Amino acid sequence: MNCKDFKDIADSYLSNELLVETNHDVLRHLESCPECRDDLAALRELRQRLQVAVKDAQISQMNAGFAATLRSGLREQALGKDKYWSIFVVKAAFAGSAAVLLIALAVGLTMRNSDAFQTAEVVQSVPVSSDALSPETFWFQRASFVEAQNDAVEDHKHCALTHDLKEKPISLEKAAKLFGTADDSLGPAVIGPLRETFGNDAKFVMAHFCIINGRHFSHVVVQYREKVVSVLLTKREEGDVSAHTEAVSCKTAEDFRVACFESGKYNVFVISDLRENENLLFAQMISASVKNHIGQNNGAA
Repeated sequence: MNCKDFKDIADSYLSNELLVETNHDVLRHLESCPECRDDLAALRELRQRLQVAVKDAQISQMNAGFAATLRSGLREQALGKDKYWSIFVVKAAFAGSAAVLLIALAVGLTMRNSDAFQTAEVVQSVPVSSDALSPETFWFQRASFVEAQNDAVEDHKHCALTHDLKEKPISLEKAAKLFGTADDSLGPAVIGPLRETFGNDAKFVMAHFCIINGRHFSHVVVQYREKVVSVLLTKREEGDVSAHTEAVSCKTAEDFRVACFESGKYNVFVISDLRENENLLFAQMISASVKNHIGQNNGAA
């Protein structure tokens, strides 16, 4: 096993999803590769932080009234129908009912928190109705949105990574005077919630205003450990109506992961070469703060 093979299955290894033989291959590789041992330790720590972040999130908390109703319903179903059941049968019925309800709860939570403890994906459930597959369901497939996303990927690559933009970036303060965008408060709006969860592992690098392919971007660059993450805001096309405000994974482009959401007049992109679930978590963590920033600046970003 080489380092690339290990990186491809590291998540599965931590989730105990591999065959015994493959686990042995992993252990043998880790014994001789300190770099992969460090990567595994970092991934394990990140997964633990994800679990804590999701567990403590408001959306993950069970309503107290529902919890009481659930307990009462299980008790009645287990004990109320036949007094003469044996204790064994009662316990089995109780356990079976609980399992069914827990599975139902898991399905419901998955619709809102896809792969909740690993991806923390927070999306609105789409109601099953005649218009469930309306164009708004696929808002991130709009031609104008895809074009903006492609430009955002180019901006991340040429500005945050290789620093070879054709047009030199300007400060957000100067952009505010020229284009009516917001000031440097966008930087704190992005880094603030990330530092709350990741501490010193999340570092602010820079915030400025870029132009690429004629498109304007307010651009905040963050470093997470050794990875570079771009948060890019750009105005939507005239006539495009905001259809989705929760962060979702859009697509992988040129080996970069892209998460996106909309707010006010803006499309917001989070782009990196992190794993998809990690990149999405970044987008979810900053979404409320960025949307608040846009609202406070009357739609300016």
